[in-house]
Amino acid sequence: MRGYLRAGLVMGACTVTGTLLMDWLSLTDIAMLHLLGVGVVASGATRRQAAFAALLSVALFDFFFVPPRFTFNVSDLHYVVTFGVMLVTALVISWLAERVREEAVAAEVRERGTAALSPMSGELLAADTVDDVISVIGRQARAAFGADVRVLLREPGGRLAAVGGSSGDDAGDDREVAQSAFQTWEAAGLGTSRFPSARSAYLPLVGTHGRLGVLEVRPDDPERFGEPAVRWLLQTFAAQAALALERGLQTAGQKHP
Repeated sequence: MRGYLRAGLVMGACTVTGTLLMDWLSLTDIAMLHLLGVGVVASGATRRQAAFAALLSVALFDFFFVPPRFTFNVSDLHYVVTFGVMLVTALVISWLAERVREEAVAAEVRERGTAALSPMSGELLAADTVDDVISVIGRQARAAFGADVRVLLREPGGRLAAVGGSSGDDAGDDREVAQSAFQTWEAAGLGTSRFPSARSAYLPLVGTHGRLGVLEVRPDDPERFGEPAVRWLLQTFAAQAALALERGLQTAGQKHP
């Protein structure tokens, strides 16, 4: 609600300014003033709030400045084209402003996430066993994503079995989702287009010699996993985890032929 109020105040200020300067400004100048107001609103508003500001700018321009004034009647049909151009331009401004804002947020999230995942590489290199690797993965998932994890490794026959993690006992309920992520080599579950209603995200663990299993990640705040930057970080996280698990499994196989 506060965003809509801000939009109304900004567009009202543009209208008052245009009224005070009518003797010195043309209608085109006043229209540009209203578009400037839309840009100010769009820089810190949602898409709906920016669209509201765009519609309001056209209505105020029509009512206060287009002859006959103080009515919504239009004496010259050319102004209809002007209204259309104003509205489209205002909506484009709001869309571009939102894109810039989203990209800035995504870049910030990636930067924070990369910084949070940086210690993981060193810890994974120092981990000798699968249990050690799983412990590191669980600790880093909690620090970077506020999430619990479970590692599901492939068994003979292609089925998946949990080998550890910090998620609860019910975390493996979405077995169909996990199996789908494993078989298709693509993430599934929360934050994806496949099984989006699942409580966890399932990311395939792909090593240098093929698929090892699936990493199940269950966040405290599921809405975060809808952000593209977070999904990118999850993929990076799973890739690092897969390489470390592959090395741990190879070490275990050498010790126990």
